[in-house]
Amino acid sequence: MMHLSNGISAKQIRFGSLYSFIGHEKNLYIFCIFTEQRKTITFEADIVSLAINSKHCLVLLANGQLQKYDPLEERLSCVNFLGIELESIKATKGSITHLACGECITVACTSTNAIYNIPNLTTTLPKHVRIRKVVAGFEHCLMLTTNGDVYSWGGGLRGQLGNGEIVAVNDSPCVVNGLAGVKVIDIAADGWHSAAVSAFGDLYTWGWNNQGQLGLEDPQHRERVVSLPQLVSFSGEEGLMVEKVHCGIGHTVVEVVGVDRKKQQISEVSVNWTDPSKEKPNN
Repeated sequence: MMHLSNGISAKQIRFGSLYSFIGHEKNLYIFCIFTEQRKTITFEADIVSLAINSKHCLVLLANGQLQKYDPLEERLSCVNFLGIELESIKATKGSITHLACGECITVACTSTNAIYNIPNLTTTLPKHVRIRKVVAGFEHCLMLTTNGDVYSWGGGLRGQLGNGEIVAVNDSPCVVNGLAGVKVIDIAADGWHSAAVSAFGDLYTWGWNNQGQLGLEDPQHRERVVSLPQLVSFSGEEGLMVEKVHCGIGHTVVEVVGVDRKKQQISEVSVNWTDPSKEKPNN
C-alpha cells in the first residue's frame, strides 16, 4: 500500500489500458494493471499535470518542462516543441497551460493561446478566448472556455465533433454550434464520443453510440453515429443535476446532486442495448 502525504500539492491520477499513473509533488508513481510491477520517478520540480494514452504519459512540471515517459520501454525524455515554428509565423513562445492525449492526437495549449498538436502549431486563438479545460478522444479534441463555449477539432468520422457533419478531419478548432446558447461548465471525451454539462445541470452527449455510451434511450440512436449534441434524460431520476462528466472508451459516468444540493452520487449513464433476437425465451 502506498501512502501520500497530505500536502497542498494536488494529486494527479490517470488510468490507462495497461498502466495507471499518480503524480504527487515531485513523484510520478506508475502501476501496471496486470502485474505487481511498480515504479517511481522523481523530478526536479512538482508535477502540475498528467496526460496519457496507451503508449506514454506526458508530465508537465512546475518549472515549465514537459517530460514523456514510455512505460513499455521504461524511457523518460524531454519534449521540446515551443518556439520551433518558422519565423514567418511569429508565434510567441509562452508556457504550457493545458494538456490532453488521445491515441492519434496530443494537444498542448499555452499561455499565449497557441494550440499545438505536438509538435506542430495548429492555431492561435484570439486574446479574448480563455481556455478552461481541454480533453481528447482517440482522434478528436474538445476545449472549454471560461465563458462556457465548447470548441472541437480533429477526426470526425463518427460524429464526435458535434457539428452535424461527418468529416474525416477538421484541423482548426470550431465552436460546437449544437451547444449554441448553452453555457457549459464541464466536458469529457474518450474513444469516439463526447459529453458536456450545462450550468443548469443538463448532460449532452454525441458521437458513436455503438455500446450505448451516449445514454440515449431513443431507439433511433441505437448503435448509430450521433453528430449533434443530444440532451440525456434520466428516467425515474427527476430533479438530478449533473455537476461533472467522465468518459471511458465505451461508457459515460456523471457526478450528480439533487435539487437540494445534498444528495450526491456517481451514476453511469450508458444504455445497454439488448438484441431481442438474442434474448433467451422464458421457460
